[in-house]
Amino acid sequence: MKGALAIARKELAVYFTTPVAWVMFMVVAFFAAQFFVGSLDAWRYLSLRALETQDASVLERMNVTDMVVARVLGSTAVFVVMSAPFLSMRLIAEEKRTRTFELLLTSPVRPFAIVLGKYLAALGVLTAALALVAIFPALLAVFARGTQGGSGIEWPTVATGFLGLFLLGAMALSLGMFVSSLTESVVVAALVSLILLLALWVVTIFAVGAEGPAKDLTTALSASEHLTPFLQGRVELKDVVYYLSFVVLGLYLTDRAVEAQRWA
Repeated sequence: MKGALAIARKELAVYFTTPVAWVMFMVVAFFAAQFFVGSLDAWRYLSLRALETQDASVLERMNVTDMVVARVLGSTAVFVVMSAPFLSMRLIAEEKRTRTFELLLTSPVRPFAIVLGKYLAALGVLTAALALVAIFPALLAVFARGTQGGSGIEWPTVATGFLGLFLLGAMALSLGMFVSSLTESVVVAALVSLILLLALWVVTIFAVGAEGPAKDLTTALSASEHLTPFLQGRVELKDVVYYLSFVVLGLYLTDRAVEAQRWA
């Protein structure tokens, strides 16, 4: 474990001394802010219309957590999927390109410790990016008020949504790192990872109108379908297992690829 932590510290230093982490922070924070402002404007407009019509039932159903925060998190998920390949692309491919990978393999660190350390570093950057997004529900908690007084934010639902985003990002980084272990080109690693992750995100499109096993299979493989319950404040075992299965699969395949390179 000490070896993995040493690798993680080294990779974090690289992330924060190059533009990679800062660009990701900027992209995620900028677009999350745009979605936040847009969702807040839509919620305010609907609230004013409901007040004008004196429709109490509509006002009771309006929930700032579901109508603003959940939408922001759902939109941010797309950028997590798109940003993860650019975080993971250099993890191993860059080492191969600069011919430092062989030196790393001869160090007194097991291949899995190398894989785990690099993965933990990328996961740390992702967590920092999600922390920036958490600023927006925190602002609503300060300024929004519920119908019964107190904060208008349902923190359990918000926390569940962030858990879903974290698991989605963990899956994306794991698969991206595996692709990075197969090539020396960071560009190829990023593009292949992006295609793979987008395919998992929109896989249900390929079974539009289908019924039976085809529809069930695409729904089971869809990363977006498994994220929806989290955004609704529900943690279901099948969704957690889905993301963790991909994480374990990606780490295992990366470890096998690194081990094969060690004996090549």
